[in-house]
Amino acid sequence: MRRLITTLATVGLSIAAGLAAVPGYASSSTPQTIPALREWTAGGDGYLFGSGSRVVASTELAGTARTFAEDLRSLTGVPVDVVFGAKAEPGDIELRLGTADGGPEGYLLTVAPAISVLGNTNSGVFLGTRSVLQLLRQNLAVPGGIARDWPRYPERGLMVDAGRQYFSLDWLRQRVRELSYLKMNQLYLHLNDVNGFRLRSDTHPEVTSAQHYTKQEIRDLIDYAAAYQVDVIPELDFPGHLDPILAAHPDLKLVSRTGAVSDSNIDLSQPGAWRLMEDLITEFLPLFPSRFWHIGADEYVTDYADYPQLETYAKQRFGATATGKDAYHGYFNWANELVKASGKTARAHNDGLKPGGATVPVATDIIIEHWSMSGPPPWFGPAYSGKQLIAMGYRVQNGSFTPTHHTAGGWASPFNVPAPIMYDTWDPTIFVDGSRLSEMEDRSNLGSKLKLWCDESTKTERQLADAIHDKLRVMAQHTWRSSGPPLYLLFAPVIKAVGEAPA
Repeated sequence: MRRLITTLATVGLSIAAGLAAVPGYASSSTPQTIPALREWTAGGDGYLFGSGSRVVASTELAGTARTFAEDLRSLTGVPVDVVFGAKAEPGDIELRLGTADGGPEGYLLTVAPAISVLGNTNSGVFLGTRSVLQLLRQNLAVPGGIARDWPRYPERGLMVDAGRQYFSLDWLRQRVRELSYLKMNQLYLHLNDVNGFRLRSDTHPEVTSAQHYTKQEIRDLIDYAAAYQVDVIPELDFPGHLDPILAAHPDLKLVSRTGAVSDSNIDLSQPGAWRLMEDLITEFLPLFPSRFWHIGADEYVTDYADYPQLETYAKQRFGATATGKDAYHGYFNWANELVKASGKTARAHNDGLKPGGATVPVATDIIIEHWSMSGPPPWFGPAYSGKQLIAMGYRVQNGSFTPTHHTAGGWASPFNVPAPIMYDTWDPTIFVDGSRLSEMEDRSNLGSKLKLWCDESTKTERQLADAIHDKLRVMAQHTWRSSGPPLYLLFAPVIKAVGEAPA
């Protein structure tokens, strides 16, 4: 890996002088933002921020206007008034709803003596304000021009493994601001795993870990994130990864035919397993207003012959031809119905979805997040590929083990891909097996996210934030899919220029 990085850097240095001539690459006259502006036309008088600058908006944009004004004050040290219904004057920044290219998140940014941000929706306007913040961080005087900008993929996110390592609410709020600054819109919380169940449960207080989030703390975090247009998406990872839950319910642990007891997997042949999972899912479904709910479903059983009780249950539940694997497929569909009953869409990991061995099909209205071919080496194995899942009618999100996973410890950490290689070799059309989606197939690809896993982690919150810092910016650029710098060598100075989110 070190040799590859060195080689890429050497090659990059040798050709950097000629990159300005690459078609579609923004020249130095184009303002630097992350992600890069999709279209920029320079011209006209520029803008100067000063002590009299105001945010001018309609009342429909009141929340966005106030958040923007607070960020401007944090960025510049200058208090900024928000006024409604006024005419914009030189030095002001006007926020408006209107018609722009690019769908619901598209916006039109006009840099003139008074900046105008016009968006198709509140979200579009908000994203435009992030570009303004990035430009003002570099210089309070911005050259005149017009930007038309929108994302290629609707989902651009970060997953945090709070199940293995508890993260403070302040750290999570920092990530919200960082995501927002980079025009990313999803924060996933992986809320249970080997080291903890991080929600305080009223129905089953015995499963709650010492370090956890109360319902009010989650509500406060969701409200905070909503002000920054970031959707907080929960994951309760069943029927595996249940160590802290099964520690309180040892009678529900899955036991093999040889007597081996699993501390992680729940025994789906037992009615009590379904009652416990339903209690927890239905308790917390109303807590999260997101239209998505992640049901987990990864890394359960690989050899169902070791667990004859699962086949017995499946035959009783699904008919005489059912197999042990049908009990697992049944979890997908059962959880999906619970989620749909609350008006939400279920999401699940892909690694357990493989050809053969089951009679029960998994519902195609579940979004499948594809990360592994289920080898055990994630790059190879029997799992359906992203292409196959799309052909079967699923919508997918590309969460390829490399390079979208960053693991803080354990066996997977040596495979963490550095930001330069991630930038130069990957985009969301390339899946973990190396296959690339066609343009038509990519219409069923919702995007991607960076995943921070904390297997055997001994890192501090600050160390983990630093570890994913540059990769998060790569993810922002690649899920927006505008014409950014063609090599990381030229992207790195943009990271420095754009800097950190306000506050």
